[in-house]
Amino acid sequence: MPTGISRRELLGSAAGLGFLGSAGIAPGAGVPPGVVTFRHIHLDFHTSPAITGVGERFDAEEFARVLKEASVNSITIFAKCHHGMSYYPTRVGIRHPNLKTDLVGGMIEACHRQGIRVPVYISTMYDQHIWRKHAEWRALDAEGKSYGHRGGAGPLTPNLGLVCSNTPYADYIIEQAAEVLRNYEADGLFYDNYVHPLTGCFGPSCMEDRDQLGLDSTKAEDRRKHAYIVMKRVMDRFAATVRTRKPKASVYINGPFRLAQEPRFLREAASDYTHIEIESLPGGSWGYGHFQIASRYLRNFGLEAQGMTGAFHRSWGDFGTVRNQAALDYECFSMLAQATRCAIGDHLHPDGLLNPRTYDRIGLTYRSVAAKEPWCEGARAVTEVAFLYPPGPRGNDSAMGVNRMLTQLRHQFDVLDRESAFSRYKVLILADDYRLDDALRDKLAAYVEAGGGLILSHEAGLDSAGKGFALPGVGVDYEGPWKHESQYIEALEALREGIPAMVHEMYETGSAVKAKPGTTELARVWAGYFDKDYRHFQVEQTPYQKPTGYAAAVQRGRIVYFAVPIFRAYARHGYAVYRQLVGNAIHRLLPEPLVRAELPTTAQVTLTTQRGRHILHLLHYIPERRSPDLDIVEDVIPLRGVVVAARLSRAPAKVYLAPQRQDLPCDYREGYATVTVPVVNGHQMVVFED
Repeated sequence: MPTGISRRELLGSAAGLGFLGSAGIAPGAGVPPGVVTFRHIHLDFHTSPAITGVGERFDAEEFARVLKEASVNSITIFAKCHHGMSYYPTRVGIRHPNLKTDLVGGMIEACHRQGIRVPVYISTMYDQHIWRKHAEWRALDAEGKSYGHRGGAGPLTPNLGLVCSNTPYADYIIEQAAEVLRNYEADGLFYDNYVHPLTGCFGPSCMEDRDQLGLDSTKAEDRRKHAYIVMKRVMDRFAATVRTRKPKASVYINGPFRLAQEPRFLREAASDYTHIEIESLPGGSWGYGHFQIASRYLRNFGLEAQGMTGAFHRSWGDFGTVRNQAALDYECFSMLAQATRCAIGDHLHPDGLLNPRTYDRIGLTYRSVAAKEPWCEGARAVTEVAFLYPPGPRGNDSAMGVNRMLTQLRHQFDVLDRESAFSRYKVLILADDYRLDDALRDKLAAYVEAGGGLILSHEAGLDSAGKGFALPGVGVDYEGPWKHESQYIEALEALREGIPAMVHEMYETGSAVKAKPGTTELARVWAGYFDKDYRHFQVEQTPYQKPTGYAAAVQRGRIVYFAVPIFRAYARHGYAVYRQLVGNAIHRLLPEPLVRAELPTTAQVTLTTQRGRHILHLLHYIPERRSPDLDIVEDVIPLRGVVVAARLSRAPAKVYLAPQRQDLPCDYREGYATVTVPVVNGHQMVVFED
C-alpha cells in the first residue's frame, strides 16, 4: 500500500524525457494460467515492533479455511513490512521481536493445501528500521530533509521516511527476496512502494551517481532522467531475483505503473512484470473515478491486469471497519466490466486472526465473481474512443471530466499516452491543456489524415510555447487566453440537440479564438456587461449582454475544437450542458456508436469480447457523498425494462443473461442487436453469441 509521500513529490513532471529506448511494449516472461486470478486478497501486516503478542492467535489451518470459505483462490502475504520487520525466521532482516511463530511458512503451507496460491510481499523504499539505522541511505530532498511521512521531522516525531534504493539498501532488499524464495514455495513476489522521487534524491549516492553519469544535479530534467535510470536498474534486479529462481512465479513492483509516469519508461518497465495490479480504493487519494481512468489505461500494456480495492470503510489499515456489501460488489464487478481481474485488500490484526465478518462479505462478492468468471476469462475491452492522459499531475481534473462525460454518454473508450497507437480509434480527445511538440503534432496530423476524429479544448493542440495551434487544420485564429472574467457560450443549431436554447455560463474561462473562412461555427461566445472593478459592480455574476465575434466551438473536417476548458469545467461544476455539448460533438464524428442504451446517467455500460461472443456489462450503483471527502455505496437500486443495443457485424446466434443463462429475444437491424433486460440488480451481463 502506498503511504505518506505525496504524488507531486514522487511523480513530479514526467514530460520531455528522451533517454529511454524503444516505445514498444516488451512484456515479461509471461504468466502461466492461474497466476493472476479473479479472487485475490492482498493482505497487509504493517506491525510496529512496539506491539506485543504478534501472531499469538494465528492458526494456519483456520487461516486457510476462512479464505477457502470466502471463495478466495490467491492471497499476497507479507515477508517484510513498512516498519522493516520480517515475519519469518530470517538471517538477513529483522524478525519482529514479539513474533514467536513462522507466519510466512504457516500461511504458505496451509493455503497450498487448500489450492490457494500465495505470492509474498516485501516492502522496499519504506523500511522504518533501516531508515533509522542507516541515515546515509535516506532519500533526501533538495533541502537535505527526508522524503516521506513528515519528511524532515525531528527525531522525537513518529516518522516513516523513504529509503533510497540507489544505495547498498538495494542489496539488502534483494537478499531478503532471495531468502524468501529459497526457504519457501512462494508463488511470486510483490515488491511494494518502489518509486524513486522524480524531483530527485539528493543523498550522497545519488549525487555521486549523477556526476558519474554526466548528469547535472542542479537541473530538474537531469534529476528526473536519473530517477528513471535508478528505477529501471533496480527493477531489473528485482525481477531477475525471481525469474532465476522461480521462472513461473509472478513478479509485481508496486509504484512505477501509474498514470502520470513517462510513457516510454512504462513500456521499458513492462519487461520486469508478469502482470499489473491497479490499486484504487474509494477513499485515500484515489476515489471512484481513479479506477475508471487507470484501468482503461493500464489494461493496454500487453499484461494481465488486476484491480485492487480494499475491505475497509475508508482506506488501508482502518481496523474496526468493513466495506458495505454493495460497495464491495460494485468495486469488484467494475473490475470485471473493465476486463480486469479482482483483488481486495485487507490488513491482518496483529494477533494473527482474520476478521470473520470481513470475509463473510468478501465471500458473498467472490462467490458472485466465481459464477461470472466464464464470461470474463480472457475477455478484452471493445473500444472506439480514446483520450490522451496529460503528462504529470497537472491535468487530473480534465481527465476526470473526460472520464465522467464518456461514461455517462455510454461511449466505449480507452485512456492513452502519447506513445500509444492511435489508428484503431475513431475519435481521440485531448483535453484543455495538452500542448504538442513536433513529434506528437505529426502523429496527430497523420491520424486525422487517415480519417480519425479529433476533439480539442482550450489550449489542447497549441504548440509547446502556447503561441498558436501546432496542427494546421483546427480552423481558428488563436489570440490568447480569454481576457474577461466571464465567458458565456451559446450553442448554435448544429450543436444544440438536447440543450436549452439560451446563453450558458462557463464557470471556467478559456481561449479567445475566431473561426477562419471555411470553418463551421458550432457555438459562439457572449460577453458580460463589464468586468467588475470599483467603478463597475454587480452583485453575484455580471449577466451576459451581447454576442461577440469569438467562437466557442468550431468544426473543420474531422477536428472539433472547444475554446473553453469544457472537461475541467464539467469535473468541477457538473453542469449537464457541458456533457451534452461534447456528446453532440462526438456524434458529428461518430454517428453510430458501439453501444446505445436507455439508461439514467448513474448507470455504466461497457462492452467486452471473448471467444466468439460479446458481453455487455450493465452496472447500476450510486456512490453518494455522505462525508466531506468520501463517496459511499450502500444501497442497490434496481433498473427494470432496460433497453440496450450493441453494434455487431452480424446478427447474434443467441442472446442471454449471464450468469443466469436466461435467453433474451433480440431484434437485429441496421447493424444493432437490441434487447430488453428485465432487471439490472446492481450488475448484469448480456451475452451476444456469434
